[in-house]
Amino acid sequence: MALKVYHGDPKGNDSAAVKAYDAGVREADGSKVWPMSNFIVFACMAGTAIISLVSVNKYITEGIQHAIGENRAIKIASLITYSIPFSITADLTADTGGGQGLAIGVLNLAIVIPQSAHT
Repeated sequence: MALKVYHGDPKGNDSAAVKAYDAGVREADGSKVWPMSNFIVFACMAGTAIISLVSVNKYITEGIQHAIGENRAIKIASLITYSIPFSITADLTADTGGGQGLAIGVLNLAIVIPQSAHT
């Protein structure tokens, strides 16, 4: 944050750049941001667990195998459809210097948003 938002430079010759860097470091106080983000992740994961538990209880009698079907060709096509885009994305963005997580997140959104709009 100190480098990107405040345009500071810790090794700068200009005292304004050093002061901007110090202001950015103080603004992004890790003792508050890190625990808060951990709590948000915990709340989201707990919500996911609750939703999954309700969903599994709904299908406990008939199972969830019917979602993919008994057809072997559909199972193979599903495995390819689910895994190939992620492996290609990971391979293409591996050398970009930190863009792999963002690219896979965008790919997830590109898959989930149409599915949500459909249901």
